[in-house]
Amino acid sequence: MNTKTETASPIVRAQLGRAHVAAACLTVLTREVHTAGLEKQDALDLLRDAPDKIDAALTRGSRALVVYRLDKRGARGLVTDSDSRLNHFAAVADQDGAPLFGFCPGAIAELAAYIDTGAASLKKDA
Repeated sequence: MNTKTETASPIVRAQLGRAHVAAACLTVLTREVHTAGLEKQDALDLLRDAPDKIDAALTRGSRALVVYRLDKRGARGLVTDSDSRLNHFAAVADQDGAPLFGFCPGAIAELAAYIDTGAASLKKDA
């Protein structure tokens, strides 16, 4: 561990952690976009707007989801922690026969925290 990391303030560590969570979410999203076979421009537009949606979901809490529907009008994104909004969004996708995919940034953040804790424990033991 270098001195910059060791002496970083809690705010800096939290920001770095949030950036890593956003990167992990973008990795999941990139895979789903690739699998869905989106047109290049639609995929780039979706990925460009995704960090704001990820940040909004992390701000809302651990139940918030980022969900995308790929309908005839393009990709539509939703950030919600409301079951009713999610059900409506999914029903529209089902009605249109549109693919639907999403992820939970809060769960990814929790997993990242466990990994970070494990890595710190390994460094202490080394």
